[in-house]
Amino acid sequence: MTPVAVPTMHVRPVSWTRLSWVSWRRARATLAAIAAVLAVIAFYLVLNGERMRSTYATHLACTPVHSASCQFAWENFRNGYSQPGLPGVILLFLPGIIGGFVGAPILARELETGTFRYAWTQGAGRMRWAIAAIVPGAVGVAVIMAGFGALVTWHNKPLLDSGITPRLHPTVFPVTGLAVAGWALVGFALGVLAGLLWRRVLPALATALAAWFGLALLAAQIRMHYLPPLTTTSLDLSGKNFGIDQWWTKSGVRVSDAAINAVLQAIGFQQPGGSGKITVNPGKADPSVDPVQYLIQHGYTQVTSYQPDSRYWTFQWIELGWLTALALALLAAAFWFLRRRPA
Repeated sequence: MTPVAVPTMHVRPVSWTRLSWVSWRRARATLAAIAAVLAVIAFYLVLNGERMRSTYATHLACTPVHSASCQFAWENFRNGYSQPGLPGVILLFLPGIIGGFVGAPILARELETGTFRYAWTQGAGRMRWAIAAIVPGAVGVAVIMAGFGALVTWHNKPLLDSGITPRLHPTVFPVTGLAVAGWALVGFALGVLAGLLWRRVLPALATALAAWFGLALLAAQIRMHYLPPLTTTSLDLSGKNFGIDQWWTKSGVRVSDAAINAVLQAIGFQQPGGSGKITVNPGKADPSVDPVQYLIQHGYTQVTSYQPDSRYWTFQWIELGWLTALALALLAAAFWFLRRRPA
């Protein structure tokens, strides 16, 4: 009896459009919640930004500049808006929170509930399924947070113009310009990888946020050294530039803080803890003496190291570059582990 060949059926893979639509359907509740949070924060930024502009315009329009009423207008603006408070803290962590909340469930939820077994056997395959979920999520997070960074930049413009808060300040730089998109992308990639490793959403989210926070602390320490700082002996450093360190020299040689304090004690002042700030010794200081001018008259020179505001976009591109490279490496690791994970 001659064996008869059994015809095989070729199953066409599920289209990328269909896979993306399924991913959207599964993630729409999370995305809706995130959109609501962002809408509330955006409303606050617009409202507070308009109030800030109105207060700053009142200060600029005041004449004569040195009058008591103008000084009051300036103090009203500075005291009302120079401290970011809780909203500033929220904005600082927002890229990592948004990225982590979007990225962590993408793989972890499927693995935790067991639905990955269905997804991997219905003409999609694990890699197509993961790509269709991860790539749109990464692009969406980066684009949305870039737009949000533009809103924060608009909100902070009066603070920059007045010299109160420079763009290179560690609470401003990572949530404006291009860097904010990079930080959101890293948070997303950390969430994806942690979700694959933990196979549970909550531990993955906690791990991603902790890792993101540690990375943010590290970046704050190294950011101002992307390029060598400049130095100046001018006592009038523009508020738009970001000061890094300050010290005194005499005859071109750096003078210790102890030596400076020994000189200042003669006129009732001190420089505590090497902070660079000179304070008054209660009951001992001569109010007619300017301690800085006193030191200058005795042959000392104040040196300040700083990063100029003109390097803002250079630093933004540098930070975006290494953050994007790190995010791609994390996502590549996630795909590598996913390919080798048993079904």
